[in-house]
Amino acid sequence: MRTIELLSPAAAVAANTVPLAKGVPALDGRVIGLLNNSKAGTRPFLDRVAELLRRDHGVSRIVRYDKAAAALPAPDDMLEAAARECDVVINGIAD
Repeated sequence: MRTIELLSPAAAVAANTVPLAKGVPALDGRVIGLLNNSKAGTRPFLDRVAELLRRDHGVSRIVRYDKAAAALPAPDDMLEAAARECDVVINGIAD
């Protein structure tokens, strides 16, 4: 009998899990960070998100962060700045 090798595309589950961040009750008066992953459609998408946040949710300020490339992780100093400067950060991913 012939042997068939079966390969699974599923990734292994990480052993260490990180809990989700606590949500905020409202966005009014908050500083919101928008993290652009640098794909072609992300900037216009985040521009619209910023417009809606200002118009409908009364955010006090929007801070923009741009990754160098979608395939690269956000640099530690960028993540640290976002954590220090913002109440909430939204990561935009759009093709």
